[in-house]
Amino acid sequence: MQKLIGIFLFIFLSAQAGASSMIEVDGGRIEYEIKAGGDTVVLFDAGALSGMAGWDSIWSDLPEEITAVRFSRLGEGNSAPCTGQRSISDYVNEVDQLLTKLNIDRPFVYVSHSLGGVTARNFAAKHKGDVAALLMIDPANPRDVDIVTELNPSGGQYEIDAIKKNDYAMGEGKWCFLDVIWDKSEAIGFSEIGDIPVTLIAGVKVAEQPSNAFETARGRELWGQYQSEWVNQFPQGEAILRENSGHFVQVDEPELVLNELNKLLGKL
Repeated sequence: MQKLIGIFLFIFLSAQAGASSMIEVDGGRIEYEIKAGGDTVVLFDAGALSGMAGWDSIWSDLPEEITAVRFSRLGEGNSAPCTGQRSISDYVNEVDQLLTKLNIDRPFVYVSHSLGGVTARNFAAKHKGDVAALLMIDPANPRDVDIVTELNPSGGQYEIDAIKKNDYAMGEGKWCFLDVIWDKSEAIGFSEIGDIPVTLIAGVKVAEQPSNAFETARGRELWGQYQSEWVNQFPQGEAILRENSGHFVQVDEPELVLNELNKLLGKL
């Protein structure tokens, strides 16, 4: 299928040794790692603040027949600091530059978690035909706020406003993704992306001591419902709801994620 071509020798040797490298994109240098294998390229885009370490739980056990690429967006991991609030276009362009500068041929398989899912959706829509399939692990979903307001009609909006205010206070000067996370516009879907295989794994584990409506049994049920509704737009879409996993499904159930990746690869 797709091939990894024209990569400089020093990049290949770094990948073989399991070491990270740095590459320049707009805004600064970002770290990345390539795990060389077969012709199928799989890009791993982690959640906010995780950096590429967000994939440590499955990285050593990835299928040998793929060439895997992971990276830390600006402001995370060992990448350069970010400045101001970045837009989703900034994140999409960051991925595009990374792939282009590494001379990675397309299409490729895009695996994402949380915030990475927003970039994945928008990348697949903007670069139609460049993404062969999507594996989305508990991706950010703008309907999360709907859960809070539905289950707490009187105080839900106050709760949301307080969380948002706290996020911006905590992240001032260092978290550049907040505008993207707090943009609650409808998520891009099938009409923009097209008919490709899409698997979405949602963690719906109920918290032992819920601190808000979102963490209650009904909240987790609605989270699974809204995630399923999004992926079921796709003719080749599949929703997998996991009651034993929280937000970090790849940590709670790494074998499940690896199995679903293999199943997705089998559809190509």
